[in-house]
Amino acid sequence: MTNPEDLVHDVDGSAPDLRIGAPEREAAREALEEHLDAERLEPAEYEQRWAACQAARTQAELLRAFCDLPAPHPELPGSPGPSTDADEDVPPLVGAVCLALLLGLPVAVVLGFVYGAWWGLAVPVALSVALVYIEHLRTRPGADDASGRAPGAPRNADTPS
Repeated sequence: MTNPEDLVHDVDGSAPDLRIGAPEREAAREALEEHLDAERLEPAEYEQRWAACQAARTQAELLRAFCDLPAPHPELPGSPGPSTDADEDVPPLVGAVCLALLLGLPVAVVLGFVYGAWWGLAVPVALSVALVYIEHLRTRPGADDASGRAPGAPRNADTPS
């Protein structure tokens, strides 16, 4: 269940202004009924809190009815997070490949000039290509079909066609 303290205050301490609707009020009613059944609330107090939930327009207003009650609390959607930048979607493998190329290529060039070992250029490039290919195999869509086997894998004799 959602912890009301987590939703009543945003990161900067201000109350979120997320509006609620019928599903959130229904979740609040169910949670209040559980508190009534557990005899944490008297019927009159239940009615008062339910009326406050019906009048609530935001998550903060709704959760005020639960501020002195233990779990359960109503399930509420989280506050909208900050927009995701393109930098946040970069997988860790990209960082590893960039590091291998940015550090490996200059070292390989220096070694090529000093020792004549130009084949050293192939090491960071081959490592980067191998890492990218492994990541491709690991995350490709449709790696498993509905039967739970990898594409191209042979079917068992007892597997229906």
